[in-house]
Amino acid sequence: MEPYSRSPAQPIFLHVPRHPPRRPTFLMHITVDTARITELRQLVMQTCGSMLSVMRIEPVEHAERMKVWLCLTEPALRPTRDAVMRILPAAEFGRIRKAQQS
Repeated sequence: MEPYSRSPAQPIFLHVPRHPPRRPTFLMHITVDTARITELRQLVMQTCGSMLSVMRIEPVEHAERMKVWLCLTEPALRPTRDAVMRILPAAEFGRIRKAQQS
């Protein structure tokens, strides 16, 4: 008998990790007018969906503008930035930096 043999009728079980390996994430800072925040939220969710792990929104300048932090995986950075620039040209972008992993 061979050291490894199985009947073709036997199922093969593969171990699939519960959580996929974590990709590095990046923080993207954006400032938009308060009136456009809902539009930005919808745009971000449509563009990067599951690649977004955190969205933090904070009012600034007497609540006339909102500062938004997006925590995204690297593949979502460019499409998100491009979509925001196309739909919300008055949005201001800050630095994009690598997020600390916990």
